[in-house]
Amino acid sequence: MGKENNIYEQEFKIYTYLIDDNCKLTLPNLMYLLQEVAWAHTNKNQTGWRFLQIKNMFWVIVKLYIQIDRMPEWNETIRIRTWGRPSELIIYPREFEVYDSENNRIIAATSAWVILDKEEFKIQQVNLQKDRNVMYDHHVLSKKIPKIPAVEYPIAPSFFSVAYSDMDLNKHVNNTRYVLWAIDEYPYEFHKNHRLKTCNIQFISQAKHLDRITIQKKEISKNIFVSSVFTEDNQNEACRLMLEWEENNK
Repeated sequence: MGKENNIYEQEFKIYTYLIDDNCKLTLPNLMYLLQEVAWAHTNKNQTGWRFLQIKNMFWVIVKLYIQIDRMPEWNETIRIRTWGRPSELIIYPREFEVYDSENNRIIAATSAWVILDKEEFKIQQVNLQKDRNVMYDHHVLSKKIPKIPAVEYPIAPSFFSVAYSDMDLNKHVNNTRYVLWAIDEYPYEFHKNHRLKTCNIQFISQAKHLDRITIQKKEISKNIFVSSVFTEDNQNEACRLMLEWEENNK
């Protein structure tokens, strides 16, 4: 398949509302930008949100792995490239690259998506490969994505409730919220002294408005942590993240 027609690009300026107190783009806002480009690409190819709404279906991201050489900073302009790879049965892989103004690749990410029906939330198989301008079979990362080990439900959990502002247009918790909740579990000084190297996320089940949420975080090796987001009902695991950090002076 031809490369150029199958890759979509979009530029973004990093404004103040996208950064943290280190003047760097936050992880949840990076995820927003990646997904914004993905939506734009699928809409351009008539496979996006409105296309699936007509069929009473919607896109759901189930896995996301991000490798970060450096986070963009305030006032930078970045360029995000994305393409969908050929489907793997019911899984629709999508790749991302982020470049700075000097054309250095600073972030690479790979993701997996499924299509659900809106009534019973069952996975659907849709042929998206009729148009040659939709797919490009190229991996941004050569290494195998590691599995995320499980952590146990907390013995003495503390809960908070899903708020209205946590919801998205599909009427469940926006996927960036799980990441926001997880990174807020780290102390302020940890964030000041460390930078994120890799982010490995698995979205397992849906949390909805007023669900009660608890989070369990465990360090599995030096500066590598696994966080699981659970709902109170049946102790369901909604999301599992593995974040790898390094000290700022390295």
